[in-house]
Amino acid sequence: MTHAVPFRSLRGPESHALRLGGLALLSPRQVLASHGNESLLRRLAKKLSISAVALLLAAVGLELVLRAMEPGPFSLFDRYPYVESKPDLHVRHKPGFVGRWDATWYEIDERGFRGEAQPMTFGPDELRVVCLGDSCTFGKGVLDSDTWPRQLEARLDATLDGGGDAVVFNLGLNGAHPRVYRQFLEEHVEELKPNLILIGYNINDFPNTIRAVDEKVFNERTLRTLIPQSVRDGFGRLAMYRKARAVYYDTQKARDWKASEKVASEAASESDDGLAEGVSSEVWDLQRQYLSDIREMAKASEAEVFVFLFPYESQVFLDTYDRTPIVTLSKVCEDLGMSFFDLTDRFRSAARQETPPRQLFLSGDRYHPNAEGYGIVADVILEELIAHDAVGHADRDD
Repeated sequence: MTHAVPFRSLRGPESHALRLGGLALLSPRQVLASHGNESLLRRLAKKLSISAVALLLAAVGLELVLRAMEPGPFSLFDRYPYVESKPDLHVRHKPGFVGRWDATWYEIDERGFRGEAQPMTFGPDELRVVCLGDSCTFGKGVLDSDTWPRQLEARLDATLDGGGDAVVFNLGLNGAHPRVYRQFLEEHVEELKPNLILIGYNINDFPNTIRAVDEKVFNERTLRTLIPQSVRDGFGRLAMYRKARAVYYDTQKARDWKASEKVASEAASESDDGLAEGVSSEVWDLQRQYLSDIREMAKASEAEVFVFLFPYESQVFLDTYDRTPIVTLSKVCEDLGMSFFDLTDRFRSAARQETPPRQLFLSGDRYHPNAEGYGIVADVILEELIAHDAVGHADRDD
């Protein structure tokens, strides 16, 4: 039996089909070949479909495994933990929010602070501590119990004489800066009546050589520049992307540190911005104003203020680094009569006790400490408070 098809569907002189008017008659052999091609295509499409489903299931399985490995309770997806706020604050935490965002498990109380709600008695043995800062104070990437405010609270409870009770409030906010620190304290100082105010500055809070070097080395990576920020933000909701990002960073770490040293050396020899000479620039005048305002609010609350500076990973692991940001912020605090201490030397000492150096920062991260790193922060703060007899505020009768 033969099949008739339009003549135009037959191509090439090699066809052995008979032609009849406008139709060409396919031979049985050609019909079988046509059916065989269709069957081959169907089999190929089926295999591709099975492979696609298998890859999808594998990706879903890997995503679930990686999510289970992140700190905190298991969650199927990320949820946005912020609400839009005043222009000077950008965002703030959703009161009562519980969920995961960017590899961090959030538990926010009704005030917008991290952790469970902290009851206050305002009794003579109660030491109330307000912690201001950015993501390094909030504790990105670690559980609430591993953040430096919570570790400090446990150390204070064990240190206070006479059964005193420490109540530590974590007002840290991802992406915050000194203007936000001042704003948060202004909003909550009367309610919390703190005895101590601790401010965790970060290198990226103000322009400096270390920050400039970091941005030049890491923000100009070829792979990073090829992917728009909006796309990276979207992928950031996936645990697979977060893990891949961390692995990529860790594999490039040695090269990036060498590049940082080179760029820092060039910047030190060519810099003419005057920042290394002190606190006369407009940038530092702003920092002075923020800290001055915080000092005045602290005085009204009869609270002591302590300022410290988190180190970048490069400051801890490179042989040499620029100390200008440390010296300059220290000078600002000294002029204002505020206590200041730096964490870099303590981190360097702890990291270099072993070969290779101990990891004190989150995997794939340049400046957020891990739980052990935050433990060092809490230790240093406690030592400074004891050295300044600041823990004695627990005996103050309000």
